[in-house]
Amino acid sequence: MRTIIKIKEFGITRLNNAEYTNFSTRVLSLVNQAGTLEPEGGSALGIEEEVTEEYGTLGGTMGDIVAQSRISDRTAELTAVDKQRDDLVVYLFKLLRSKKSSPLTEERKAATSLYNLLKPYVGCYRSPGQQETVQIRGLLTDARKAENLPNVEALSLANILTELESANDEYASLTEQRTEERAASRLDESKTVRARMDELYDYISTVAFVQSVASPTDATATFVTNLNALIDETNALYNQRIAQAKRKTDEDNEQ
Repeated sequence: MRTIIKIKEFGITRLNNAEYTNFSTRVLSLVNQAGTLEPEGGSALGIEEEVTEEYGTLGGTMGDIVAQSRISDRTAELTAVDKQRDDLVVYLFKLLRSKKSSPLTEERKAATSLYNLLKPYVGCYRSPGQQETVQIRGLLTDARKAENLPNVEALSLANILTELESANDEYASLTEQRTEERAASRLDESKTVRARMDELYDYISTVAFVQSVASPTDATATFVTNLNALIDETNALYNQRIAQAKRKTDEDNEQ
Protein backbone atom coordinates (compact mmCIF):
# COMPACT_ATOMS: atom_id res chain seq x y z
CA MET A 1 0.00 0.00 0.00
CA ARG A 2 1.35 3.40 -1.02
CA THR A 3 1.94 5.98 1.71
CA ILE A 4 -0.25 9.04 1.36
CA ILE A 5 1.12 12.33 2.66
CA LYS A 6 -1.60 14.76 3.65
CA ILE A 7 -1.29 18.52 3.59
CA LYS A 8 -1.12 19.79 7.16
CA GLU A 9 -3.95 21.71 8.76
CA PHE A 10 -3.04 25.34 9.04
CA GLY A 11 -4.66 28.26 10.89
CA ILE A 12 -3.96 30.75 8.14
CA THR A 13 -6.49 33.29 9.41
CA ARG A 14 -4.46 34.00 12.56
CA LEU A 15 -1.52 35.41 10.60
CA ASN A 16 -1.04 39.16 10.43
CA ASN A 17 -1.11 40.79 6.99
CA ALA A 18 2.65 40.65 6.45
CA GLU A 19 2.86 36.97 7.42
CA TYR A 20 -0.21 36.16 5.33
CA THR A 21 1.22 37.91 2.27
CA ASN A 22 4.58 36.15 2.60
CA PHE A 23 2.90 32.76 2.98
CA SER A 24 0.60 33.31 -0.01
CA THR A 25 3.46 34.50 -2.22
CA ARG A 26 5.44 31.38 -1.45
CA VAL A 27 2.43 29.10 -2.02
CA LEU A 28 2.02 30.65 -5.46
CA SER A 29 5.73 30.09 -6.12
CA LEU A 30 5.34 26.39 -5.23
CA VAL A 31 2.36 26.10 -7.59
CA ASN A 32 4.38 27.65 -10.42
CA GLN A 33 7.38 25.45 -9.68
CA ALA A 34 5.20 22.35 -10.07
CA GLY A 35 4.88 23.26 -13.74
CA THR A 36 2.63 21.61 -16.31
CA LEU A 37 1.81 18.06 -17.34
CA GLU A 38 3.79 16.73 -20.26
CA PRO A 39 2.78 16.21 -23.01
CA GLU A 40 -0.86 16.92 -22.11
CA GLY A 41 -0.30 20.45 -20.84
CA GLY A 42 -2.19 22.04 -17.95
CA SER A 43 -1.16 22.36 -14.31
CA ALA A 44 0.72 19.40 -12.87
CA LEU A 45 -1.36 19.96 -9.74
CA GLY A 46 -4.72 20.03 -11.55
CA ILE A 47 -5.28 23.70 -10.71
CA GLU A 48 -6.97 25.88 -13.31
CA GLU A 49 -4.95 28.79 -14.69
CA GLU A 50 -7.62 31.34 -13.74
CA VAL A 51 -7.41 30.23 -10.10
CA THR A 52 -3.65 30.72 -10.04
CA GLU A 53 -3.97 34.12 -11.73
CA GLU A 54 -6.60 35.36 -9.30
CA TYR A 55 -4.57 34.14 -6.32
CA GLY A 56 -1.52 35.97 -7.65
CA THR A 57 -3.44 39.17 -8.34
CA LEU A 58 -4.95 39.23 -4.86
CA GLY A 59 -1.54 38.46 -3.39
CA GLY A 60 -0.23 41.55 -5.14
CA THR A 61 -3.05 43.57 -3.62
CA MET A 62 -2.13 42.28 -0.17
CA GLY A 63 1.45 43.32 -0.82
CA ASP A 64 0.25 46.82 -1.65
CA ILE A 65 -1.85 46.92 1.53
CA VAL A 66 1.12 45.94 3.66
CA ALA A 67 3.52 48.41 2.03
CA GLN A 68 1.21 51.25 1.13
CA SER A 69 1.47 54.81 2.40
CA ARG A 70 -1.92 55.99 1.24
CA ILE A 71 -2.42 59.74 0.82
CA SER A 72 -5.22 60.83 3.12
CA ASP A 73 -7.71 63.64 2.71
CA ARG A 74 -6.20 64.93 5.95
CA THR A 75 -2.89 65.66 4.22
CA ALA A 76 -3.98 69.01 2.79
CA GLU A 77 -5.35 70.08 6.17
CA LEU A 78 -2.16 68.98 7.90
CA THR A 79 -0.03 70.95 5.44
CA ALA A 80 -2.02 74.13 6.06
CA VAL A 81 -1.94 73.79 9.85
CA ASP A 82 1.75 72.90 9.82
CA LYS A 83 2.51 76.08 7.86
CA GLN A 84 0.47 78.10 10.34
CA ARG A 85 2.43 76.85 13.35
CA ASP A 86 5.73 77.21 11.46
CA ASP A 87 4.91 80.84 10.70
CA LEU A 88 4.04 81.47 14.35
CA VAL A 89 7.32 79.98 15.58
CA VAL A 90 9.32 82.03 13.08
CA TYR A 91 7.39 85.19 13.99
CA LEU A 92 7.90 84.58 17.72
CA PHE A 93 11.68 84.36 17.43
CA LYS A 94 11.82 87.25 14.96
CA LEU A 95 9.95 89.34 17.51
CA LEU A 96 12.25 88.28 20.34
CA ARG A 97 15.37 89.12 18.30
CA SER A 98 13.92 92.50 17.45
CA LYS A 99 12.99 93.30 21.06
CA LYS A 100 16.47 92.33 22.25
CA SER A 101 17.59 95.61 20.64
CA SER A 102 14.68 97.61 22.04
CA PRO A 103 15.58 101.01 23.52
CA LEU A 104 13.12 100.20 26.30
CA THR A 105 14.99 98.54 29.14
CA GLU A 106 12.09 96.39 30.30
CA GLU A 107 11.42 95.04 26.81
CA ARG A 108 15.12 94.48 26.12
CA LYS A 109 15.64 92.50 29.31
CA ALA A 110 12.44 90.49 28.87
CA ALA A 111 13.28 89.61 25.26
CA THR A 112 16.87 88.65 26.08
CA SER A 113 15.76 86.44 28.96
CA LEU A 114 13.04 84.68 26.92
CA TYR A 115 15.24 84.30 23.87
CA ASN A 116 18.00 82.62 25.88
CA LEU A 117 15.43 80.35 27.50
CA LEU A 118 13.71 79.35 24.24
CA LYS A 119 16.81 79.27 22.03
CA PRO A 120 16.87 75.42 21.91
CA TYR A 121 13.54 75.58 20.04
CA VAL A 122 14.65 78.09 17.37
CA GLY A 123 14.74 75.55 14.54
CA CYS A 124 11.91 73.33 15.72
CA TYR A 125 9.76 74.28 12.71
CA ARG A 126 12.22 72.38 10.49
CA SER A 127 11.70 69.12 12.40
CA PRO A 128 9.50 66.25 11.12
CA GLY A 129 5.81 66.68 11.98
CA GLN A 130 5.53 64.61 15.14
CA GLN A 131 8.87 65.82 16.50
CA GLU A 132 7.86 69.42 15.91
CA THR A 133 4.63 68.82 17.83
CA VAL A 134 6.58 67.65 20.87
CA GLN A 135 9.12 70.47 20.63
CA ILE A 136 6.43 73.16 20.39
CA ARG A 137 4.78 71.73 23.49
CA GLY A 138 8.10 72.04 25.27
CA LEU A 139 8.47 75.64 24.09
CA LEU A 140 5.00 76.52 25.37
CA THR A 141 5.62 74.83 28.72
CA ASP A 142 8.90 76.70 29.25
CA ALA A 143 7.50 80.06 28.15
CA ARG A 144 4.54 79.74 30.52
CA LYS A 145 6.47 78.85 33.65
CA ALA A 146 5.59 81.18 36.49
CA GLU A 147 9.00 82.86 36.54
CA ASN A 148 8.70 83.71 32.84
CA LEU A 149 5.17 85.11 32.81
CA PRO A 150 6.29 88.69 33.59
CA ASN A 151 8.50 88.60 30.48
CA VAL A 152 5.65 87.20 28.36
CA GLU A 153 3.38 89.99 29.58
CA ALA A 154 6.01 92.69 29.04
CA LEU A 155 6.32 91.63 25.40
CA SER A 156 2.57 90.98 24.89
CA LEU A 157 3.23 87.40 23.71
CA ALA A 158 0.17 85.74 25.28
CA ASN A 159 -1.87 85.81 22.06
CA ILE A 160 0.99 84.41 19.98
CA LEU A 161 1.49 81.54 22.42
CA THR A 162 -2.26 80.84 22.46
CA GLU A 163 -2.39 80.75 18.65
CA LEU A 164 0.66 78.51 18.52
CA GLU A 165 -0.85 76.11 21.04
CA SER A 166 -4.13 75.97 19.12
CA ALA A 167 -2.38 75.23 15.80
CA ASN A 168 -0.13 72.64 17.40
CA ASP A 169 -3.05 70.85 19.08
CA GLU A 170 -4.98 70.85 15.80
CA TYR A 171 -2.01 69.34 13.98
CA ALA A 172 -1.71 66.60 16.59
CA SER A 173 -5.44 65.85 16.35
CA LEU A 174 -5.39 65.70 12.53
CA THR A 175 -2.36 63.40 12.62
CA GLU A 176 -4.17 61.02 14.94
CA GLN A 177 -7.30 61.06 12.77
CA ARG A 178 -5.28 60.34 9.62
CA THR A 179 -3.54 57.40 11.30
CA GLU A 180 -6.89 55.95 12.40
CA GLU A 181 -8.39 56.41 8.93
CA ARG A 182 -5.47 54.71 7.25
CA ALA A 183 -5.60 51.79 9.67
CA ALA A 184 -9.36 51.37 9.22
CA SER A 185 -9.07 51.55 5.44
CA ARG A 186 -6.31 48.94 5.32
CA LEU A 187 -8.19 46.69 7.73
CA ASP A 188 -11.44 46.76 5.73
CA GLU A 189 -9.67 46.15 2.43
CA SER A 190 -7.47 43.36 3.75
CA LYS A 191 -10.47 41.55 5.26
CA THR A 192 -12.19 41.38 1.87
CA VAL A 193 -9.07 40.30 0.00
CA ARG A 194 -8.06 37.73 2.58
CA ALA A 195 -11.53 36.17 2.68
CA ARG A 196 -11.30 35.42 -1.04
CA MET A 197 -7.68 34.27 -0.79
CA ASP A 198 -8.65 31.89 2.01
CA GLU A 199 -11.14 30.25 -0.35
CA LEU A 200 -8.56 30.04 -3.12
CA TYR A 201 -5.88 28.57 -0.83
CA ASP A 202 -8.33 25.94 0.38
CA TYR A 203 -9.16 25.10 -3.23
CA ILE A 204 -5.51 24.99 -4.32
CA SER A 205 -4.35 22.82 -1.43
CA THR A 206 -7.35 20.46 -1.75
CA VAL A 207 -7.04 19.98 -5.51
CA ALA A 208 -3.26 19.51 -5.27
CA PHE A 209 -3.70 16.87 -2.55
CA VAL A 210 -6.35 15.03 -4.57
CA GLN A 211 -4.06 15.11 -7.59
CA SER A 212 -1.20 13.73 -5.50
CA VAL A 213 -3.39 10.78 -4.54
CA ALA A 214 -5.28 10.17 -7.80
CA SER A 215 -2.40 10.84 -10.22
CA PRO A 216 0.81 10.90 -8.19
CA THR A 217 3.92 12.36 -9.82
CA ASP A 218 7.22 13.77 -8.65
CA ALA A 219 5.70 17.24 -9.08
CA THR A 220 2.71 16.55 -6.80
CA ALA A 221 4.88 14.83 -4.19
CA THR A 222 7.34 17.72 -4.18
CA PHE A 223 4.53 20.26 -3.86
CA VAL A 224 2.93 18.52 -0.88
CA THR A 225 6.29 18.08 0.85
CA ASN A 226 7.35 21.69 0.27
CA LEU A 227 3.96 23.10 1.28
CA ASN A 228 4.09 21.16 4.56
CA ALA A 229 7.60 22.51 5.16
CA LEU A 230 6.35 26.04 4.48
CA ILE A 231 3.46 25.52 6.91
CA ASP A 232 5.88 24.32 9.59
CA GLU A 233 8.17 27.31 9.01
CA THR A 234 5.28 29.81 9.06
CA ASN A 235 3.89 28.29 12.25
CA ALA A 236 7.30 28.50 13.91
CA LEU A 237 7.75 32.15 12.99
CA TYR A 238 4.21 32.96 14.15
CA ASN A 239 4.80 31.26 17.51
CA GLN A 240 8.10 33.10 17.85
CA ARG A 241 6.41 36.45 17.24
CA ILE A 242 3.66 35.71 19.77
CA ALA A 243 6.22 34.57 22.37
CA GLN A 244 8.28 37.74 21.89
CA ALA A 245 5.18 39.90 22.24
CA LYS A 246 4.22 38.07 25.42
CA ARG A 247 7.71 38.51 26.89
CA LYS A 248 7.62 42.22 26.15
CA THR A 249 4.18 42.52 27.77
CA ASP A 250 5.42 40.66 30.85
CA GLU A 251 8.49 42.90 31.08
CA ASP A 252 6.36 46.04 30.75
CA ASN A 253 4.04 44.78 33.47
CA GLU A 254 6.99 44.08 35.78
CA GLN A 255 8.35 47.59 35.19
